[in-house]
Amino acid sequence: MIREFDSLIKRLNKRYFFDYFVVFLIAFSLFAWLNSSATLPEPDSFYHAKISIFLSKGIVLDSLPWLQQTDLATNFVDHHFLYHLLLVPFITLFNPLVGVKLATVIFSSLLIITVYWLFKKFEIKYSFYFALALMAIYPWLFRMSIVKASAVFLILLFLAFYYLAHQKWLSLFIASFLSVWLYGGWPLLLALVIIYTFFNWLLERIRQEDSIWYKIKYVLSFKGKTFSWKGLIVAASGLLTGLILNPYFPQNLNFYWQQIVKIALVNYQYLIGVGGEWYPYDFIKLVTDAPLAMALLLIGVLVATLTYRKLSIYSWTWGSLTLIFLLMTLKSMRYIDFFVPFVVIFAAFCLSDYLKKLSRLHLKIMFNFALQGVFIILSFVLLAGFILNVPKDMIKAKAGMDKGFALDYFKEAALWLKDNTAKGEIVFHADWDDFPFLFYYNSHNLYLTGLDPTFMYEHNQPKYWEYVKITKGEQKQNLKEVIKESFGASYVFVDRDHYQFDRLLKNSVDFMRVYQDNEASIYQVID
Repeated sequence: MIREFDSLIKRLNKRYFFDYFVVFLIAFSLFAWLNSSATLPEPDSFYHAKISIFLSKGIVLDSLPWLQQTDLATNFVDHHFLYHLLLVPFITLFNPLVGVKLATVIFSSLLIITVYWLFKKFEIKYSFYFALALMAIYPWLFRMSIVKASAVFLILLFLAFYYLAHQKWLSLFIASFLSVWLYGGWPLLLALVIIYTFFNWLLERIRQEDSIWYKIKYVLSFKGKTFSWKGLIVAASGLLTGLILNPYFPQNLNFYWQQIVKIALVNYQYLIGVGGEWYPYDFIKLVTDAPLAMALLLIGVLVATLTYRKLSIYSWTWGSLTLIFLLMTLKSMRYIDFFVPFVVIFAAFCLSDYLKKLSRLHLKIMFNFALQGVFIILSFVLLAGFILNVPKDMIKAKAGMDKGFALDYFKEAALWLKDNTAKGEIVFHADWDDFPFLFYYNSHNLYLTGLDPTFMYEHNQPKYWEYVKITKGEQKQNLKEVIKESFGASYVFVDRDHYQFDRLLKNSVDFMRVYQDNEASIYQVID
């Protein structure tokens, strides 16, 4: 009976791609459930929806005057341009905020399908279970349920890896080109190609002879197979073309320096109050939040250590990227987006390499006895952890999504400003992350800062610290003069988190409260 059922499934898979349908159905159901609440987990979701609304009207923004105290006011680069284009059908057919949620569900589900497809193409053992493992890691589930370009970029990245490994140069060029238009993390694609190309060259050389001395001498010499630059040249050409044939060229070059180097790599987390995702992920917390990912990392490293001579170039490539992004995740939490899928792919390739070799050796157990014993123990630990923790992790991810911002967050206050102030009137708002909500519901007014505090800090450091001092309620003298003259604002928007600032304004004769609800207050500067 079991054999017949197995045979039926294989026939269905071969003829109707039944397994792909099952994986997609599981992924779609999971991400739809996570996004079923009337909330969005982070402010940037509102920004993405608003930019897509502009694009749906044929408006390509090259300035963001709504951010008066940043360089973006006159020189804006939409580094998610392609992502925002992909959102346009969804925000057109549905309420924009519902549309971006649906798009996120579909993009994340397609990412899972892409990973499963990749495993099948490389004949990974137990592909289905590794795909399931990817959907069972709480912090990554939560991150992939946020309205971000990460899922679509990862799809392109995995396709680029397949094209590189199979020398499909035109497809690699196109994937590289599109990645620049899609996501500011496009240098990761170049890093993948560099690492793959390096190991392709290195492994071919060190496996020429058994003698260690010969290997060292051979690696250091210029003999043997020449270094293959083709993949690197194709990918770099695609990226360069994407940078130049770009709606924002050449100002995008300076923007990427600020976005990639100053924000993503250098990161001013110890200097200014950046977004929460840019702060370190404590190692113990990472282990407790993602035990399955860390168990897979342990298994992958163990296999790689004990069978390093037999590892494929794919295992070396993804192992290198996994370790790099483990360190980057410990520096900034947002890199969990990449660390988790990388570690699953790394473990999948490592275990598959080992199992394929084991199969060809007809189970020569004596040589691998210790390793197999460890595998059995770890497998039971992994299975037990999966059964016990996965439901909790999914509920945890759902709770995180439900605690997000209501779809009408700050809506009434933003609409009051729109209806009661002159067009282009500058509003002094108490926090940089208030901007996406206000911008979504009210592009009638102008604001000060948003998207990332680094943009304001880089634009004018003294003004940035002046702004911080005011919003913390530390500036008690000449408050009216500073807000009115230095920042050019006649209205002040204060959310409930800035109660000290709100109290100062409420008790000042220079400000009059003109609006209040349970989310925010608005004050007018009295002339």
